[in-house]
Order: sequence, then structure tokens, then C-alpha cells
Amino acid sequence: MFNAEKCYVLKITHARSPSEYTYKSNNTTLTETKSQTYLGVNITSDLTWNSHVGNITAKANKSLGFLRRNLYACTKEIKNMAYKTLVRPILEYSSSVWDPHTQTLVKQIEAVQNRAARFVSGKYSRHMSVTAMKKDLNWEELETRRKVARLITFHQALAGQLAIPARKILRPVQRTTRQTAPKANNFTPIAANKNCYKQSFIPRTLVQWNSLPSHITTIEKKEEFKTAVRNYYNFY
Repeated sequence: MFNAEKCYVLKITHARSPSEYTYKSNNTTLTETKSQTYLGVNITSDLTWNSHVGNITAKANKSLGFLRRNLYACTKEIKNMAYKTLVRPILEYSSSVWDPHTQTLVKQIEAVQNRAARFVSGKYSRHMSVTAMKKDLNWEELETRRKVARLITFHQALAGQLAIPARKILRPVQRTTRQTAPKANNFTPIAANKNCYKQSFIPRTLVQWNSLPSHITTIEKKEEFKTAVRNYYNFY
């Protein structure tokens, strides 16, 4: 039996005048909310990720601050390991679901890694390049890491390894021209009117999937595909 006091109603809609309903459980009216965390991901009524990104960056910065206070005298290797173990996972948990497309949020997330690069490298001067520090540390941009994570998840969905009915949603490209034939394992792009749908996992990742070479999209084994995609995007 559900505890009505711990249950909330989250209406997801872009309608200017949404329908109003009162939801009850055991004769108790459920509280309506505009934002709620579900399995570690903050979902809002307008399906934007500002709130979630704000939460994870605040949490990651707090963890990074803890490392800076306690590991300031440690070696570069230990600091590097600590960042990858205790901070970066906070910024990447379930990122295939919420990966933002706006530069404002992309930069907000990367700013945490930039601060971490200065901490690990021990270089805090404003005149020193953070990009060079990350290259020296063999750190990829978090935006690229999220892109690769989405492609790997997409590959698993196509293989039927996840509870995502990708094969039922997607349509293979059939049309050919005199000049070219469709690449193997490519799918018809999904039309979307709302940006929240266009930039969601399947429509967005599908575009990137279709841009991959056929020798990668036809790989069946997960680990081989993962290695091929990482090499394609020049991962360290």
C-alpha cells in the first residue's frame, strides 16, 4: 500500500491551460509538484534539465571541495584517481537520459571538471590553460563522454539488451538513389515539433548514430562497439 504523504503528482505538459485534476490515494489528496527526483534524476513538469544539472553540479562541487581540503598534499596520481572515483560519477550518473543540449548547461557541468583539473594539476593561475591541463591529464570533455555513453546505450537498446523498444520505434532507411545506397543499420530520423522531444534520448542519439560509419554501426558485441566508438571520437 502506498503512503499518500510520500507520493506526489507531477504533470508533464506544455499546454498553456492544462486540465486540472485532483488525485487521491486512500482518501488523501496527493500533493502536486513541478519537480521531483526519480531514481536519482530530477524530472520537471516542462522536461528541462536546469534543475537536475543544478543539483548534480552543486553536489559535485561539494565533493570536489572535500578533496581539495583533504588531499591538497597528495600526488597528482592520487588526486586524479579521487576525482574520477568520487566526483565525475556524480556528473555522469544516468547521463544518457538527461544529457543537456544547451551550451549554458554544458558549460555549467564542464566548469566542475575545469576546477578539478586545476586541483589535480596544482595550477590555479588564471593565465594557465585549463584545456592544456585536461589534455595533459588525458581527460575528455564531459560533453563528448555523454555523447559516447548515449551511443553505447542506443546500441544496447537495438540489441534488445534494455527495456527500450528501439526496434519497434525506429524504421530502417529503405530509399536508395542512383548515386548512393543507405548505410547499413541506419534509421529514418524522427520528426519532432517540441524541442524537449527532439533533444531527448532516441531522436537525438539517432542522428549521431546515422553519422557513424557502417563498420561501427554493424558491430554486434557491446565491448567491441564501445572500443570502436571511443576510438572514433579519439578517446584516450
